[in-house]
Amino acid sequence: MKSPLKLFVFTLAVLLSSCYSHKSAVASGAHNDQLIQWPEGYAPETADFYVYNEIDIAASPEIVWDILIQAESWGQWYPHAKNLTIEQQHKDRLDRGVSFQWNPAKKLQFVSTVQVFNPPYQLAWSARESRDKMTAYHAWVILPTPSGCTVITAESQNGPQTKPEKIFAPKMVSRAHQNWLLGLKEQAEAL
Repeated sequence: MKSPLKLFVFTLAVLLSSCYSHKSAVASGAHNDQLIQWPEGYAPETADFYVYNEIDIAASPEIVWDILIQAESWGQWYPHAKNLTIEQQHKDRLDRGVSFQWNPAKKLQFVSTVQVFNPPYQLAWSARESRDKMTAYHAWVILPTPSGCTVITAESQNGPQTKPEKIFAPKMVSRAHQNWLLGLKEQAEAL
C-alpha cells in the first residue's frame, strides 16, 4: 500500500495538472470568447470545467452549418453522438428551442435545448444530465475565412460530475471535441 505522503503528492500533482489544463483552455479561447454570449455561471473563468477547440475547414460556413444542424446524423461520423434523438415531432434538424436527448459520455444521459440559432454562424445549447449531476453550455461559432471557415466549439460545465472529470480526465472532453471537429471537417470537405 502506498504511504500517506506518496498518496498526498500524487493527489496534489493530479489536482495541479487539472487546474493547469483548465487555465490553459480558458487562455486558448480568450481571443474568441467575446463571440459567445455565455449564460450566467458559464463564463469560462467561473465555470467548473471549460474546453475550447477550433479547426479550419475548406468549405463554406453554409455547408458546415447544414451538416452541424443535422444532429441525428452526427453519430455516423462522431462516436459520442450515438443514440441522439430530436424530441420535437416532425423535426429532423436543430432549430431554436429544439431539444435532443443523447449520451455523449458513458453512463451520462443529457437533454440539450438549442438556445442560440443564428445561421450560418452561431449555434449553442444548454444541457442537463438526467441525474442532475452536471449542466453544460455548448457553443459553436463559424467564422468565414478566404479558404472556407474556422469552426470554434467551446463548452462550460458545472456540477458535481465535473469534479472527477476535471481531476482524472481533463483532456478527455477536449480530445472528444477535437474528434467532433475533425469529423465535421471530413464531412464538409467531402462535399
